[in-house]
Amino acid sequence: MAEIKTLIDGKSLSYEGVFNLRELYRLIDKWFKEHGYEKQEIKNWEDVSQNEKQIILEIVPYKKVSDYARLDIRIFMIFSKLTEIELEKDGMKFKMNKGRAEFYFDAYVVTDYENKWETRPIFYFIKNVFDKWIYRIYTSSYDSEVIRDCTEIENEIRSYLNMNRF
Repeated sequence: MAEIKTLIDGKSLSYEGVFNLRELYRLIDKWFKEHGYEKQEIKNWEDVSQNEKQIILEIVPYKKVSDYARLDIRIFMIFSKLTEIELEKDGMKFKMNKGRAEFYFDAYVVTDYENKWETRPIFYFIKNVFDKWIYRIYTSSYDSEVIRDCTEIENEIRSYLNMNRF
């Protein structure tokens, strides 16, 4: 079984106002592609009522840094009270969304994600010895990389939402 080291747990960001949900999702998708992550969508739920809608998204982009370690960033997004509005700026009309957005960020380092070292007890023992004493330098660099990436995507989302204040 893979070992999961949680480095960021439940860091949150909330915003209420006007934003373009489609552009926001494209921004997140583009950022992860540029940084070498593959995206895995866990949850995509939408509830539409007469006046508004609510969307819940959960994505877990991951990056394989070696055959032994993988970096995971989990983003849980809740968009509530979403309504579609039309804004006019410089004579052009834009369709935007108005509502509340909440983001929750988690960052993990997953080691032995293919379970190669769990087949025999002696392998498990050797893996733990190597993790504690030999590979500590490498795993600590993985820790700092996933924390940096999680903080960067959070700042990117925050900048986008603050940029779109009307």
